[in-house]
Amino acid sequence: MADYTIFTDAAADIPLEWYCRYDIQGVSMDYMLSEETNTIFPGKADAEENSDCFYDALRKGEKTSTTQATPYKYIEAFSPVLEAGNDILYCCFSSGMSGTWHNALLASEMLKEQYPERAIRCVDTLSSSAGQGLIVIQAAALKERGMSLEQNAKWLEEHLQNMNHWFLVDDLDFLKRGGRVSPTVAFLGSTLQIKPILTIDRNGKLVVAEKVRGRKQSMKRLVELFRISSDFQGVLPVVFINYAGCREDGELSADMIREAASSDVRVFITPLSPYTGAHTGPGMLSVCFWGKRR
Repeated sequence: MADYTIFTDAAADIPLEWYCRYDIQGVSMDYMLSEETNTIFPGKADAEENSDCFYDALRKGEKTSTTQATPYKYIEAFSPVLEAGNDILYCCFSSGMSGTWHNALLASEMLKEQYPERAIRCVDTLSSSAGQGLIVIQAAALKERGMSLEQNAKWLEEHLQNMNHWFLVDDLDFLKRGGRVSPTVAFLGSTLQIKPILTIDRNGKLVVAEKVRGRKQSMKRLVELFRISSDFQGVLPVVFINYAGCREDGELSADMIREAASSDVRVFITPLSPYTGAHTGPGMLSVCFWGKRR
């Protein structure tokens, strides 16, 4: 049985130490900022510095957008691994939010023709950012325990609905521009200081779950949702907290989660990638963990 390498993409937010521990590989993605193309390379040490600069620019009014990872990017990333004799397990950004998934499948079919003896297994995580990241490190842990490529992929597909994403944003206009919330919700949020709690549903789409008035109350609600929804049986007891240019809020949320969690749960904070942050804007704060099914 051939060894296999675990891949993800730049939409996943994973602390650098986990990339290094499990030798996770990444597919780069591009975003535009003020008409300049920037490329995100997953697992690079300068992620936090780049993230802070990105959100500072958005606060100053600079415009941003993203592009899908092309089949060429996948071929470029996967080919050396296949050439070296390894198979691939790829944990992809949600198909409910991007067409990147379809490009990954197209590239995989092209590569299978070139490397017929190799296996490429693509898993649609129906997740993003820190939630996607937790699925990736779980896959890496399962591989470390001896699971085969196919066993690992099947386990992920059976359990990915147990990935919980709960988050809030400061400015709903960013989500409105991308069609992820309605103009009415964005207007009410700005006018009444309502901070919707958002989540990712069973189809991998972004939806409004609750409406809470004020950021402090919304942050408290994230912790309460962790209390009532988390369940780490059979998975890594790890929580990822994402922040978009608001590290202090991320650290405060991490302290609150640690107080609410059992002693064996590890909590990490990580900056939100500009690839996802282009759609949420600065001030986004999320808590992601394994728990009740969506």
